[in-house]
Parts: sequence; C-alpha cells; structure tokens
Amino acid sequence: MHKDREEQGKNITKDPENSPLYKEFRDLKRRIKATRHSRIEASKRLRRKNSYYEKITNFYSLIVLILSVWFLNQSGEMGLLAAKILLVLSLSLTYFTMFINAKNYKERAGNFETNYQQLDVLTNKLDRFEASQEVLTENKLKEFQREYEKLIIGKENHLNIDFYMSTPEKQKEFKEEIIKYKIAEGLFNTLIAIYPILLLLLIYLFSKLIKIIKF
Repeated sequence: MHKDREEQGKNITKDPENSPLYKEFRDLKRRIKATRHSRIEASKRLRRKNSYYEKITNFYSLIVLILSVWFLNQSGEMGLLAAKILLVLSLSLTYFTMFINAKNYKERAGNFETNYQQLDVLTNKLDRFEASQEVLTENKLKEFQREYEKLIIGKENHLNIDFYMSTPEKQKEFKEEIIKYKIAEGLFNTLIAIYPILLLLLIYLFSKLIKIIKF
C-alpha cells in the first residue's frame, strides 16, 4: 500500500498549476525550443559569413587575374611595381583563403542545421506525448531530459547573438545588443573587403617614408 502511494506521487497528472513534475516538463519544452531557434540563427549567421567571404575571395581572385593579364608585358620600374602589387594581392588572397578554410563556416552551419532538425524531432516527440494524455512520470521526464542532453553535449554552442535574434520577442528585448553586434560585424566585414587595398596603401606610404628618410 505504501509503495502504491509512492508510485502515485510519481505519476502526477498533467496539471500545470499543481504538478511540479509537469511544470518541469513544460520548462524542458521551452528550453528545447529556445535552443532550436538559437541554432537556426547560428546556422543562418554562418551561412551569411561563408557566402560573403566567398564573394570577397572570388572578387579578389578576379582582380589578380585581370592585373596579371594587364601587366603581362610590362618591364622596368613599372614591371617591378606591377610584380609587387600582384605579389601582395596574391599573398593576401592566399592568407584569406586559409582563414576561411580554418573557420570552416559551411560545415559548421551544416552541423547546426542537423542539430536543430534533431531538436525539432524531439520537440515533436514531446508534443505527441502531451497530446496522448499519458501519465507523466519521473522516469519519463528523465528520459526526455537525457535525449536533450545528448543533442547538445559535444556540439558547438551558439553565440549570444543567436539567442538574441531567435524570436521577435528576444529581438525587442535585446535591441541594443543586436545593434552593437551589427555595427561591429559591418565594420569587420568592411575591413576584410578593403584589406588588400589598405595593405597596398600602407606599403606605398612606407616606401615614400623610406625615400624621405634617405634624403
């Protein structure tokens, strides 16, 4: 009889107001959905970065190709200057390509996509359980929690900005943080885009400075 009472205490009916067990179940659903939305945003962010950097790489590859053809028959001082410009651009392009490969944006975005699809499956599983009117037990809740933990442990975590962007409500709540991130990202992307030009300008100014010092 005592054991039956204990079992009844574990098999708490699905009453959001009176069942701590069911409240924990609902909290788990909210966490899963929040994580899923954040992983979706993380995937989008990495896809955007990969697309932007690929465009930059293709643009400068085209510039190097055009300049190589343009300065093909140049000789003397002009030919030497052209060779230096092409060398700087080629080295910059090589370094940038290595940077993109090291970041591995495309594969990481794919991993986030797989992860949020798995979280979506788990969410559907919890929805079906809730709709089935089955009795929620501690063991069943722990089973759902373990499934959630397996999907997030050992995986790359999303950034805070992904959480801020995950829902319209979060976007309103963290509006200032989102603006700051977008400004910083815009500046960084601009610097990446004009980096070879800035490098050439720096080399030109440095060479002028050397000549002035010699005099």
